[in-house]
Amino acid sequence: MSEIYLHQIFAGRRNPSRNRLLCLCYGLETSLEETQELLKQCGLAQLYPKIRCDTIIVYGLLHEISLFEINDQLFNQNEETLC
Repeated sequence: MSEIYLHQIFAGRRNPSRNRLLCLCYGLETSLEETQELLKQCGLAQLYPKIRCDTIIVYGLLHEISLFEINDQLFNQNEETLC
């Protein structure tokens, strides 16, 4: 993500997509609880473990797996990657 895009998000001038926000959460190394709260505050769907892609993301957050590895797992499961 570009610095300008991030500044616009933090200034409230842009609303990130759910996947972009999840990438941002990985970059900020937020916990699962913090990630869920950010999704909620942005009016986006929280991570739901019964959805395969969300399960992979939750597992990654809980086990501090890198975004690269999460995207690799999503790709291997034919799911949309985060960024």
